[in-house]
Amino acid sequence: MTDSDGHSHHFTLPVGKVQARLWMEQKKYAEKVLAPQFAELVASTKQPFVQAITDVLSPRASFMAGKTLLVGDAVAGFRPHTAASTSQAAYDAILLSEALIGNISWDSMEEEMMDHARHLSHAGIRMGNRSQFSHDVGSKLKCQELAHT
Repeated sequence: MTDSDGHSHHFTLPVGKVQARLWMEQKKYAEKVLAPQFAELVASTKQPFVQAITDVLSPRASFMAGKTLLVGDAVAGFRPHTAASTSQAAYDAILLSEALIGNISWDSMEEEMMDHARHLSHAGIRMGNRSQFSHDVGSKLKCQELAHT
């Protein structure tokens, strides 16, 4: 992403650095495709920024024969629209507590953590695809495909 000063950014275009021409185009596009309330929010934004949305999902939670455990955002970085990072960390903490007091096995804890992380990660992808590309038949098919994975 290239900012208004011509500098390149990989993940975040800082506040106030969106090129004016591109921001005007985005506001016009928002007016065409968004509900009036959301288009108004876009139009009234004075200092926009752009953040790349990435998907991060560890293949497992436990490493080094159980000596290292990933929890929360370290297991999976969810898309912002899922609003699930805090609940994931809390859920992982509960599972860890259950494993430490012996109510569940370490393997069961890790399996539950990973199932939860995979489910929310895929849900975030489906929500994002549906909200951005639902007008596109090809994307609808991709969303349906993801829903069955």
